[in-house]
Amino acid sequence: MQTITIKSVLERHPDDWLQAFQDSPKDRAFYETTEQQVSFSRIGVRVLGVPIEEDDYFNSLFTLSQNTNIHILSEELNKHIEPKDFQAIQTILSQHQQTPQGLSINRLVAMMYGYQLIPKHDDSVMNRHLQLATIKVVELFQKQQSLGLLANDFRRFLIDMVKWLKNHWILWTKSMKPTDDFPKVVWYGEATLSQRYFLLLLMELGCDVLIFHPAKIDEFAEIDPNDTFSITYAYANQTTLQPFPDKLRDRQATVGYRSSQHFEQLMHDQQSGVYKPWQFKDFMPRSLTLRMTYDDIFIYAKEKALVRPQFEVIGNEIVIPVIFAKISGVSSRREEYWYYMHQLLANPQTVFVQKFPYAPTSRANFHFHYKHCLVNGELSVERIMQSDWWQYGELTLELQRAIAHTIKTSCEQPMLKQQPNETLYDLQLFLFKQMTMIPQEILRLLQSFDYSQEVPKLVLYQAPQQPALSREDIALLAFLNRFGVDIVFYNPTGQLDLEKYLQEDSYDVHRLEHMLFDLHYEEPKPQKTAPDKIIKKLFNRFF
Repeated sequence: MQTITIKSVLERHPDDWLQAFQDSPKDRAFYETTEQQVSFSRIGVRVLGVPIEEDDYFNSLFTLSQNTNIHILSEELNKHIEPKDFQAIQTILSQHQQTPQGLSINRLVAMMYGYQLIPKHDDSVMNRHLQLATIKVVELFQKQQSLGLLANDFRRFLIDMVKWLKNHWILWTKSMKPTDDFPKVVWYGEATLSQRYFLLLLMELGCDVLIFHPAKIDEFAEIDPNDTFSITYAYANQTTLQPFPDKLRDRQATVGYRSSQHFEQLMHDQQSGVYKPWQFKDFMPRSLTLRMTYDDIFIYAKEKALVRPQFEVIGNEIVIPVIFAKISGVSSRREEYWYYMHQLLANPQTVFVQKFPYAPTSRANFHFHYKHCLVNGELSVERIMQSDWWQYGELTLELQRAIAHTIKTSCEQPMLKQQPNETLYDLQLFLFKQMTMIPQEILRLLQSFDYSQEVPKLVLYQAPQQPALSREDIALLAFLNRFGVDIVFYNPTGQLDLEKYLQEDSYDVHRLEHMLFDLHYEEPKPQKTAPDKIIKKLFNRFF
């Protein structure tokens, strides 16, 4: 008897992806059945952002949820697992872990069938199709995760695959034939790693899948970086993630409202130079360190990011021109030296550090935590944010993502020098560990950072008898520089500190006339009161 195969092909250029999603595959351009194969096109789209008319977007989601042929999986996900299935998985995983290289994928899947963990269809062709698709997704997990099937996440992956195949897939397709329409699935919002792989399995099986995220967060791209299983459709606008709609929004936009929305979009376009407060909160900050003179520091420190040279928006990144300078020694014009420093400190978004070492230290070994955050050999922003050690969970999701993104960049492109006998991995591990311990006052500084507006500042003063900056301190400075914070470090002695640990081209050094070893910080002189000024003016007028 000849074996029939099922082949689904991703539709890469649908004229109207939403309508195509709702259509039967038989009504699409490509659909073919032969004695050997059933072939059809499928829809797989990651829908990022929202249109100008947000209400239309959420109403479309609600309308999809009312269609009985469409499964809103993110809202109806059944996480129940039968105790006997859970025990069977534990038995398989125990044998897998006791095997030196782990069980082969074919052996693993065979054991899953033996324990009846993979559900069976009424149709043998569908059974074979499910088996092949499952093997392919397990192979993909093995390839993409740094420790393959020995990764800690594999246990969760396996449990969830079994759970959702039984709770959803087989309920949708138990009596299905290869020529029937495959299920249509919608996912809204954030997804865990195993949820993403299950969505990918559904795509591989031939389901039509739409993944929506109104804040333009593309988590699925981590396991589908080359758009092999799905394509992206990005709206110009974005909004915060809101609950899935449970009713239609019945507010009708007037002509005036629509016009104002279009005007708002034109006025606050990313390249317009006119920006709303927090317009770029969902963007990733990327700094550009300005090369400048000593006098330039105090000119540009007063300027908002948007009027500094080279400020721009590129894709989902915002380029923030920043100051990173060491002022070595003291000016002969002492009053001017203190005046300029006090001007920097007068900015409300400034943290002033005089005691060192400033950054916390830890003897903990972060090797396991670092490895856990790798996907395809690279740090994963999502893995970082989902880690047990992540202490920034009270911050807004946008800021958490920006911090995790900057941690990833800082580790992959280190600004610090490698020490003797230190490997690149050792350096990355050191940086990673330090960025898990950002001081609270620095976090508060970052929380008030509206990327296109006032640039927050870290000013450091190396007082006499204070220890030198530690390597941990300098790792923190490197992180903040990448995030988009201005950094000005005063060292009256002119002794080496940043130079020991930082790449030379990552900051400026301004050498002033005198090197002093006993210069304590001088507080700003109190401003004269208004009556004093009036008396002085009267005195000058008459005398």
